[in-house]
Amino acid sequence: MAFPVFLRPCRGVFRRLCRGLLIAAILAVSPTLSPGAAWAQAGGVYTATGIDVDVTGDIATLRDQALLQGQRLGLQKVLAQIAPAEQVQSLTLPSDDVISSWVQDFQIEQEKASATHYIGRFTFRFMADPVQQFLAGNNVAFAQAQTKRVLVLPVYTDEMGNSTLWGAANLLSLPWGAKAPSVSLVPLVLPSGDVSDSTTLSATQALAGDTQRLAALAQRYGAAEVMVTEVKAAPVGPDGMQSFAIAATRYGRSATTQFNDTVSGDPATKEALLGQAVDHTINWVQGQVRDANMVDATQQTTMMVDVPLSSLKQWVDIKKQLGGVPSLKSVRLVTLTKAMAVLDITFLGDVPQFQRQLAQQDLALDLQAPNKGLLRQDTSLNSGGGLPAPAPMPEPATPPLAPSDDSYLAPSEPVVPAQPAVPQ
Repeated sequence: MAFPVFLRPCRGVFRRLCRGLLIAAILAVSPTLSPGAAWAQAGGVYTATGIDVDVTGDIATLRDQALLQGQRLGLQKVLAQIAPAEQVQSLTLPSDDVISSWVQDFQIEQEKASATHYIGRFTFRFMADPVQQFLAGNNVAFAQAQTKRVLVLPVYTDEMGNSTLWGAANLLSLPWGAKAPSVSLVPLVLPSGDVSDSTTLSATQALAGDTQRLAALAQRYGAAEVMVTEVKAAPVGPDGMQSFAIAATRYGRSATTQFNDTVSGDPATKEALLGQAVDHTINWVQGQVRDANMVDATQQTTMMVDVPLSSLKQWVDIKKQLGGVPSLKSVRLVTLTKAMAVLDITFLGDVPQFQRQLAQQDLALDLQAPNKGLLRQDTSLNSGGGLPAPAPMPEPATPPLAPSDDSYLAPSEPVVPAQPAVPQ
């Protein structure tokens, strides 16, 4: 069960974090300081869920100890998700007070406490800027381009060769349900497995890569991609050990990629072995995105872009889409007419990386010169890997402007909230 962060009065470490949450809440309602969609997406990348802590000690400080331990573990998890593992391992993390100042908000997912023992599970969301600055100061490249959601279809094949996608016989369902991150570089979603799902796709069709049926499920769950992951159990060997072969296929936006691995061990620990298989697959798909989108925080690119417009609504939509591009550091509106906007933009990394991030927001950047480009909407970017565009997610309605209001033509406000560049 998840508890709100203000479940109890704020004391000690909780008081410091609650003060930060209050400031964040004030910023969130401020029309001039609101971080908008860019912060919403960055929050997914800089979020650590399922952080387990187990501490013993004085009842007066147990929760504070747990929180300090949890936020440090959470930061380590975030860094491991966005930066190379070997470099993260060599980093010396800052003090507890500094880490506390980086926490945007947190949630108590579960907790149990006695007079001397506290067990809890937390979610921590960190602010992007201090984490980026910490990595940049240590010359560590990082990724922050979050993909659209990926639908995971786990298939379990037993020792007799029987493959199961739906129902209790699928021993992969539970470990995937417990481990699949919904907030990360690659947000993963699992199907509910209802009658509609089971009549749309069978295990055989999933393993055969029936893209039409895979696409139907992807649209149902608002996913841009599908990953079919099979774990096949081998008979117990002469040494008493059992192996499980992993075969995952990701039907991506621009290509189909595959992953193969094996885990083995005592068949009495089958549940743990299947959990390892899930971990290996998650690490693979997350690593693909991380490695393809690694940016050097000291490298920034500035470019002038033309944005053709056909309506006010299109301009509003493009501003919202740009707000979801995490590497975009600043945007200056140079000119704006009813037919064209001209923007001066600065972003982290190189142009190909920036183009991939734009594609996640259904935007395309066509280069016209080394520092000149044409920015346009392109929903066809959703159709990679042979899958059609996912069903759009519902969004709150935007109140229409009065027909006589031409104030949107005045370039007096930034297109997206200004974001300070990472110090070089």
